[in-house]
Amino acid sequence: MDQPEHTVRTGNDPFSPRIAALVAGLALADLDDEAIRAARIFLADTLATGIAGTCNPGADGLLAALVAAAPGGHVACLGRRGVALAPYDAALVNGFQIHCLEWDGLHEPSVVIALCATMGALTCEIQQRDVSLGEWLVAFVAGVETAVFFGSASASAPRFFRPSAAGVMGAGAAVGKLRGFDETQMLDLLGLAYSQAGGTMQAHWEGSEALALQVGCASRAALTAADLVQHRLTGPHDFVSGKFGYFALFEAPGDLEGTLGTWGRPWKICEVAHKPYPAGRATQSVITALIALRERHGFGADDVAELRADVPSLIGLLVGRPYRPDMSPSYARLCLQYVAPLILRDGVVDPRKFTSEWFADPQIAALAARVRCHVDDNPNPNALGPQLVTVTLRDGTELREHVAVPLGAPGNPLSAAQRIDKIERCFAAAGWDGDAGGFMKACETLPLEAPARAVLAALERKPQ
Repeated sequence: MDQPEHTVRTGNDPFSPRIAALVAGLALADLDDEAIRAARIFLADTLATGIAGTCNPGADGLLAALVAAAPGGHVACLGRRGVALAPYDAALVNGFQIHCLEWDGLHEPSVVIALCATMGALTCEIQQRDVSLGEWLVAFVAGVETAVFFGSASASAPRFFRPSAAGVMGAGAAVGKLRGFDETQMLDLLGLAYSQAGGTMQAHWEGSEALALQVGCASRAALTAADLVQHRLTGPHDFVSGKFGYFALFEAPGDLEGTLGTWGRPWKICEVAHKPYPAGRATQSVITALIALRERHGFGADDVAELRADVPSLIGLLVGRPYRPDMSPSYARLCLQYVAPLILRDGVVDPRKFTSEWFADPQIAALAARVRCHVDDNPNPNALGPQLVTVTLRDGTELREHVAVPLGAPGNPLSAAQRIDKIERCFAAAGWDGDAGGFMKACETLPLEAPARAVLAALERKPQ
C-alpha cells in the first residue's frame, strides 16, 4: 500500500509560526522614528478616506442593508454621526468606505493596498478597548507588515484581490496584536483569518462595487477570527506554505524565505504611497505627468489631439479598460480613459464626479476617445512603473513626461500642505464639517501615551 503524501499534516510550514511570533512579539520600542512618523501620517490619511467614502452611494446601500438586518449597536461608523452598529457590521462599513473611492494608500512593491482592511477592523477595536495611540500604531504597523508579506512573496500577477486576500491576514494580525495575543493565539487567529480569505480580481475586472465590499468583508473576518480564538476555536497552522496554504491556492510562491527576512527592514509602512487623487493607483503616474505638463506648457483640454500612456502590463490590466457612458463608479475609477480626461479638463479628480450624469458628458466622451493605453515590454508582472506619457497637441507638438516615481510615492512624498489639502478634499466630498488641520495635527503630534480615542475625537471636532 502506498504511503500517504504527508504522514504528518501540520508543522510542515516553517513560515506561519514565524509570522505569528513576529507579530506577537512586536513592541513599540521596535519601531524607529521613521516608522512611527509614517504610521501617524497614514493613520490620518486612511481615516480621512473613510470619511470621504460616505459620498459613494454604494456605502449608503451597504449601511441600509445592514441596519435592516440588525438595527442597533454600539460601534460608530466613520463619517456617520448618530449611526452605531454591531462591531462586525461597523467593520464591514468602515472597510468598504476606506477603499470604495480608490483613495487609500498602497504599498507599491507588493501591489497591496495594505491599509484599508486593517484600519477598517482597528477603528472598531479601539472603540471597545482602552488602548493608547502607541498601541494602535503598533497594531497598524503589524497589520501592514503582514499584508505586504503576502503580496511581496508572490511571483505572479494578482489573481485574487490582494487588498482583501492579503488584507485579511494583515487585519487579523493587527486585531490580535491590539488584543495582546500570544504566539499560539496569533497562529490560530491567522489560520482562522486565512480560512475566511477571499475576494477575486473578477470584481476589479468588471468594475463592480463588490471590490470594496471584499475589503469590508476582510475587516469583518479579522474581528470574527479574533473572537473565535478567544472562545478557544483553532485554525489551520500551515497557512503560508502548507499543502493548501496561501501560496498553493492564492498566489504562486516566490522567495518566501527572502521576503520574510525583510520583516521590519525597513518597516513597510515607510514604503506606502499616498494616492493624491481618488482613482486607482495605476492611474496616478499619468495624473502626475499630466499635471506637470499642463503647468509647464499651459495647454487646455481642447488643445489635445491624443494622449498616449506607455505602461507596464499590470497597469494595462488594471486601468486600460475602455470608456463607457454606462459604466459603474468603480469601473470609472479604474478607467484611464475617464480619469485622464478629468485631469485634462478640470486639473483635479473630484470623487463626486463618478456618477451617470458625468459619465455621459459629451466633452468627457470626446476626450476619452483620444486616450491610448499601450503596454510596454517591462517583464515584471507586478511592475507599476516607470511610465511614459506623450501628449500630442492639435498643432502637432509632442510633449513627453517620463514618470519613474508618481506624486505620493515615498520617493516623491506629499508635503504637509498637500496632506492637509487631501484631508480637506476628503472632508468636502463627504460634506464633513471637521477641522482637517487640527485632525492631522492630532494624528501627527499626540503623545503615544494618549488614548487612541483622542484621534477619533479630533476627527469629530469642528473648526473653531
